[in-house]
Amino acid sequence: MADRRDPEPEPVTRPPVIASVAKLSPLQQAYSRYVTHANGCEHCRDVDRGRCGESERLWRAYRTHEEHAARGIAER
Repeated sequence: MADRRDPEPEPVTRPPVIASVAKLSPLQQAYSRYVTHANGCEHCRDVDRGRCGESERLWRAYRTHEEHAARGIAER
């Protein structure tokens, strides 16, 4: 089952999910900032330690944008 293939398979390459010219909404930008920080922060990545102060601030900013978006939809 672990036989080697000749030739080696080509690496899988995929186009980006979102085009680089696409503009994200403020809600998506806020979530992206939070996720980018949380994935790169040693403190946040340690499940036992919880989130750091910066992560908490970014999460609150995301939730604020989410609430504004939800209110905007509800008012339509």
